[in-house]
This record gives sequence, C-alpha cells and structure tokens, in this order.
Amino acid sequence: MKNILKKLNITKKNLEISAFKLSHGLNEKEARKKFRLLIEKYLNDINVLSLLWAGYLLHEKLKKEMPEINRKDPVNLVADEILGMSIANYIGGTNAIFNLIRYDTKKPGILSKLDPILDDIVAGLIAGVMTKLYE
Repeated sequence: MKNILKKLNITKKNLEISAFKLSHGLNEKEARKKFRLLIEKYLNDINVLSLLWAGYLLHEKLKKEMPEINRKDPVNLVADEILGMSIANYIGGTNAIFNLIRYDTKKPGILSKLDPILDDIVAGLIAGVMTKLYE
C-alpha cells in the first residue's frame, strides 16, 4: 500500500486535502475520520492496488517511450480516463464516476500537480472514497 503512494509522491494527507476541497454539506471532522478509514481500506484492496499500479506503470512506460506526454494530456489518450473510472466505479459505483468528472475537471490540491494518467487514477481513488462518504 505505502509503496504505491511513495511511487506517486503522494501522502494520505495530500489525498485528504484534495478530497475535501470539493466537499459540501458534511460534518467535516466526522467525514475526515471516515475518509481516512476508507482510504486505508481501499489502499489495501488488491483490485484498487492493481489498477493504481497499472496506471503508474503505464505512466512510467509512456514517460520513456513518449516523453511529450509528460505534463500534456493528449486528447486521444483515454486509457487514463478508463483506469480512473474503473477505480471510482469499483469503490463507489456509478455515482462515483460523476464525482470523478468533478475532481478531474477542477483538479483540487495534489491533482493539479500530477502528470496525465496519474491525475486520473488518483482522482478515481478520491472520487470513489468521497462517494462512499455520501452514502
């Protein structure tokens, strides 16, 4: 679990800060506590980890093979969106995909600093967990 966050240069606190920049109508203290529990749970879920690692490895491969993709998100690159949607949907169902669109569009916190592919997989994780908070 910690290996993937370390590889992404992201802390759990980065995830929490990014997640709550777009939250509304929640008791923030309780919500943050639940968020931390859910993040821990899903960062230990083999399916979520597999999708996060797939995104990370794809990012690394493309960085070497197609360096122009760094910091630019080509219109024809959709694999990153598919991975992000898969993570969000797995965690929070269809509603999480709508939440993913919000996070991917606004890119709060750490999301604005991540390269293409990484921003979508992390946004998928955040969107899925935040959707669970609203259930």
